[in-house]
Amino acid sequence: MIRHIVAATLLTLTLAAPPVLADQELLTTHCGKCHGGKSPKGDFDLRLLGKSPDPDNVDLWETSLDYVKAEEMPPAGENHLSAVDRQRLVRFLRKGLQRYSSQSTASLRTPPRRLNNREFRISVSDVLMIEDIGTHQPTDNLIGDTLHEGFDTHGESLGFSTFHYEQFIEAIRSIVDATILVGDRPQSHVYEFDATQIIEAHARQNIKRPERRGTPEGFDFLDPQNPAYFEGFEEVPATGWYRIRIRCTGKDRGLYHSGKTGIYDGDPIRLSVTMGDRERVFDLPDEKVAEFTLNEWLAAGTRLRLHYPTDGLRLRGNGNFKFQHAITGEHLKEHDPELHAEVVASIRPNRFGRVRPPSSWHHWVDYWMGPRPRIFSAQVEGPFYESWPPQRQIALIGRDPSVENAETILRPIAERAWRRDVRPGELAAIVRLVESHAGGHGNIEAMKEGIVAILASPPFLLLNTDDLTSAERFASKFSYFLASTLPDAELRDAVAAGDLNTYEGVRAEVQRWFDQGRADPFLQAFPFGWLKLNDINFMAPDPDRYRMYHRKRISEDMTAEALAFFRHAVDENIPVTDFLAADYSFINADLAQVYGAENIPEDSELRKYTFPDGRRGGLLGMGAFLTVTADSLGTSPIHRAIYVMENFLGIHPDPPPPDVEIEEPDVRSARTIKEVLEAHRSDTTCAACHQSIDPCGYAFENFDPMGAWRDEYPLMLSDASTDTGPRSKRNSRGVPIDASATFRNGANYQDITEFRQLMQTKANRERFVRCFVTKLLTYANGREPDNYAEVERIVELSAEKDYRIVDTIAAVIHSPLFREEKSSPAVARSDGREAAN
Repeated sequence: MIRHIVAATLLTLTLAAPPVLADQELLTTHCGKCHGGKSPKGDFDLRLLGKSPDPDNVDLWETSLDYVKAEEMPPAGENHLSAVDRQRLVRFLRKGLQRYSSQSTASLRTPPRRLNNREFRISVSDVLMIEDIGTHQPTDNLIGDTLHEGFDTHGESLGFSTFHYEQFIEAIRSIVDATILVGDRPQSHVYEFDATQIIEAHARQNIKRPERRGTPEGFDFLDPQNPAYFEGFEEVPATGWYRIRIRCTGKDRGLYHSGKTGIYDGDPIRLSVTMGDRERVFDLPDEKVAEFTLNEWLAAGTRLRLHYPTDGLRLRGNGNFKFQHAITGEHLKEHDPELHAEVVASIRPNRFGRVRPPSSWHHWVDYWMGPRPRIFSAQVEGPFYESWPPQRQIALIGRDPSVENAETILRPIAERAWRRDVRPGELAAIVRLVESHAGGHGNIEAMKEGIVAILASPPFLLLNTDDLTSAERFASKFSYFLASTLPDAELRDAVAAGDLNTYEGVRAEVQRWFDQGRADPFLQAFPFGWLKLNDINFMAPDPDRYRMYHRKRISEDMTAEALAFFRHAVDENIPVTDFLAADYSFINADLAQVYGAENIPEDSELRKYTFPDGRRGGLLGMGAFLTVTADSLGTSPIHRAIYVMENFLGIHPDPPPPDVEIEEPDVRSARTIKEVLEAHRSDTTCAACHQSIDPCGYAFENFDPMGAWRDEYPLMLSDASTDTGPRSKRNSRGVPIDASATFRNGANYQDITEFRQLMQTKANRERFVRCFVTKLLTYANGREPDNYAEVERIVELSAEKDYRIVDTIAAVIHSPLFREEKSSPAVARSDGREAAN
């Protein structure tokens, strides 16, 4: 018989306590009818649980405990379990799991993994004590990291082949070459550019028309998709410091209506200067000449480009800037009718004999006066140096390094790179390598070889290696968890001195890192992975029906909203549960249009906004979540339910077994997704799954693929002619949406507001915190935790701190699962109390 165990069926196992250890009468009364005999429900027999948890069934025990505690099993219609008996089962299941965790021989040690590309870039720059890895994009050759559940820290997903290693070495050499300079001091030059020497580059290849130059009046950024460069200075000629001066202004902001340009009157016109991967952005004054100066260390070969960063000027036609020119005709018709009439009178047939109407963009290109930066002149001076060799090089290897001092020079570099003290004799092989290169290449080139060898060694490229002491491992994990880079001497000394042996010590250190901005990589990378923001445009809303989403790059605003909320949570140390309970978020004017929010300033700045209707706020109303879980033209309550269960509640429903044949129901009379799924649930093979999954997704059906509110499903999905944004007039001939559902425990909701209230039950709050803790440990350790008892201890400590997020993060770092050691008196609860029921 095929054993069909799907998510909902597994959840029913919560009543399946072993007859030897649990009350036989209790099991027989409440479990035997469904899970005994020749055809147990879900093809599951009570005997599958065994007498106690083991590696094969421990997940079933954990799931069972969760659902019994939440009173979601047995199902409401079959529930005859008294409160007293339920607590008996809870205690039994918990004690079994605690016993299993305490007796488990599995090591808490996190297995080694390689640095991901993000960590590699930050770590190399910190080893070399430089601002970043360089502006010449030296790591573009690296293979992209594979994500696992959104995270780039998963050990088994971070492959490390010979090819990986060769690419790392190539990147390291490129970075070191741009950091340590050899030979004579390069001569400095001053490069002057007037507006006619600023050229607009084509954004696409195979463009035959010549590139546009500025005029004596200035260089205007017209098409924001096209960057500009200085004639004769496309790349930096030599590595060193450069001073870049730009005289510019912001032109015609607010002249055209913002609803047509897509550029809000409250937003300044900006100019960005990109130097490889490095970008500097300036707000330009309106109609006033300003001079901006940059002082940057630039590597030879760096491409210098100027951009007009905006998400506007793409609202018309297919989003190509050229269609925006039609705005000029409309503006002139209202404000300068004489010029408008003159242009219209000059319209002639084109070479095909066709006369384009006056509204066509073709006639107004030369009259465009939309918002834009104007550059009058620029100057680039460099390379220059405060000394030769440069001070950054002197700080790294000294003014005149000698192979005789190779070990002394390389030791501090190796200690930073290897995240520990260098053992006696450990640098001998690298010193011999340096000595072997000195004769033919000179002392500095030889020293560079030694640095490359250090950075290409396993102690640098691999984390969690066995050559670290317990204190060194903890310091390294702490730093990579919060800062994605190597620990500094201050942290290593503090750990070695025992300052972080207590929860209070860890909590204070975590707060310092947040306050000082040192944990910014965590504030970016963790929520980005946890919420799977990388997938936001995997199935992006259809560009014809949801034009605003693409033209205004709404996905960037949605991602920024999620990251801003997470940063706010840490800054204010709010309870973790507020991620689901909050009635506010951080939105700008574009998101306000999507969400239907009112009284929002007309600009792009994210501000805290409280939603008055109970539909939004926190994660459950964010466009990022709603878009990640939607398809291009429609929504799926199943997709959204799975996301909520896995990322917010820590529930992992199994997919349908591939060998089960499901007879497709007749859905020809179904008009809504709910009716389709109800027909699907009529198959007994599918019913058990969907009874548990579907209620977690129906609540979000009022949100369309872009996250905008809707009361009806569109009648004809193929009619995309009228929808250019959430506030546009829609086809009213739709099918009303039913966003209600009932959970297996009998709890029900009618809409999203009631669903949000159900997410605030004690059981769901604990689920969310446990899920959050699990995600933190997965990000930190590169694998999911498999020790139920220790995870519960973290959740309990978090509860004692009112679930506040910084306190919870500190509890995770202080736990044995992070420290990789068995519980000690300093780690375990101080009062010795057993976990609450």
